[in-house]
Amino acid sequence: MATNSDPQPNLKRRTIISAVLLAVYLALTGWLYYVQTTSWPHEGSWVFIGHVFLCPGILFQSFSLAYTWRTGRLLARRVLTRVFTIPLGLLLAGQLAESASTLAMSGFEQAYAPFVSQIGANLPDPCAAAEKYFAIPAVAAYNERIYSRPRAQLNYDGKRFVVSFLIGSLDIDGGKIYFDSGARNWRKFHNNIETESQTFEKLIEGLAACTLLSEPTPK
Repeated sequence: MATNSDPQPNLKRRTIISAVLLAVYLALTGWLYYVQTTSWPHEGSWVFIGHVFLCPGILFQSFSLAYTWRTGRLLARRVLTRVFTIPLGLLLAGQLAESASTLAMSGFEQAYAPFVSQIGANLPDPCAAAEKYFAIPAVAAYNERIYSRPRAQLNYDGKRFVVSFLIGSLDIDGGKIYFDSGARNWRKFHNNIETESQTFEKLIEGLAACTLLSEPTPK
């Protein structure tokens, strides 16, 4: 009869626990990654905190299971293993967060390409057609998919425009994402980065302004 001190039952039990933990960590990491890639653009996200806790665990449990599979024994130097898996896990968390942020930005740019095209087509008075921009099918579908009702600031003259949106961040300060028709690209920055904020203010200096709403203001 097997007892609690028998090595095989203990090995089997620990292996099952490691496999279950690995599956849970992977599932949660995959879900967080999906959440971040399908969200409104951001400068840092709370999702990164989840990656920080989960990624070292993924590497540790993966190494532990691989060691047991190769040797038929439980991992003995667990503390030493964590010395390596924790920093590697943090690097992996950073890579995942950066990759997810890039994909989120790419999805936003693709959806809002006709948005900025329509603004350019309506110069020198782009605010007159403001209600039509968010009704563009690609834009409306994107906003519906991510449950967003954004508000844009539009600065313009007869030749160029800058349209900007507020974005979230890991802290409470937030940031801004904007399209400059002169440079023909999107840029984003955290509000704490003073040089970027000053660059944006100089960019819109002297331009007329209006607010674009994704939902009409109730009368």
